[in-house]
Amino acid sequence: MDRRWPVAYSAALIGLAACNSGGYEQPPNLCEAAGTRCVSVPVRDLLAVDGDTFELRRLSASGGEQRVRLRLIGWDSPETGDAAQCPEENALGQKTEARAREMFAEGSKVTFLPEGTDQYGRTRAHVYLDGVHIGWLLSKDGLAQPLEEGRQVDWCG
Repeated sequence: MDRRWPVAYSAALIGLAACNSGGYEQPPNLCEAAGTRCVSVPVRDLLAVDGDTFELRRLSASGGEQRVRLRLIGWDSPETGDAAQCPEENALGQKTEARAREMFAEGSKVTFLPEGTDQYGRTRAHVYLDGVHIGWLLSKDGLAQPLEEGRQVDWCG
């Protein structure tokens, strides 16, 4: 029996797994670390603004609606409308919004680890849908990419 076959088969499976995950390694769930203080909410309380910004809507103690915008740390997705740099980015951004909404409709719990605010007043956070990072889930469909601070992803190229 040729012993090279299992090795080649394993390499092919690993390659397919990388393709199906957008080629990015799944980030660990930071909320699973001992002593980490994360916030958990039912998925119905979260609205996808786009693929990397979400709005948490909850009733306040006074009975009014409280809204908090969350911006994914370390991930970028295409913009829509005037924020898009080209028609292709706008179309991909709309697809991303729709996919995020589908994921929320299929999920049950969102957990996030807040880490300060950005220049727009949004809460920067690592956000997980049923324990899996939302940015990574979107990257599996080519709708998000890891983002280095200070660098912009070119969705038009």
